[in-house]
Amino acid sequence: MDVKTKASVFIATTVDGYIAEKDGSVEFLNQYQSSASDADGDMGFSDFLDSIDLLIMGRKTFDQVISFGVDMWPYGDRQVWIWSRHPSLVDIPQIRANNVVALSAEPRELLRMAQQKRFRHVYVDGGATIQQFLEQGCIDELVLTRVPLLLGEGIPLFLETPRLPLEHMSTKSYSNGLVQSHYRVKH
Repeated sequence: MDVKTKASVFIATTVDGYIAEKDGSVEFLNQYQSSASDADGDMGFSDFLDSIDLLIMGRKTFDQVISFGVDMWPYGDRQVWIWSRHPSLVDIPQIRANNVVALSAEPRELLRMAQQKRFRHVYVDGGATIQQFLEQGCIDELVLTRVPLLLGEGIPLFLETPRLPLEHMSTKSYSNGLVQSHYRVKH
């Protein structure tokens, strides 16, 4: 019997719900990363990455990550699928060509493909990508890290998301003021 592929979100959002500034910048997060104590570490991100075997991210998020420089790629050699309406237009650096591909399919179809390829845990990243996966009932867990900042404007995490009941799994606060909550989506 095949094990269902689990899809999870791990993302930071300001208290007023923004994941990035209007231009896609996430520089406001830098002060919180640099002020994390040694005990806080990376607030569970490495452990989360160790639990996944596929990352599906939107093209804008991919472009933002690539803009940090090829040396700053945080995903190692994990398989990464770039979700795009126009996959042929996605510029994948040669150094990432072995583990990054661009695809265009509906969220349910992407998860079906992941299941066929025996991926067990998928990390879904990027504002519009997360919203679409939520709308189609394709997210199983959310790890939301609230940043103690009112940004006022920017790219929201939840725009017109359908009503989804969540089961609270845990909450942890960090010395730098971040508060991280883990939820399971009740399907």
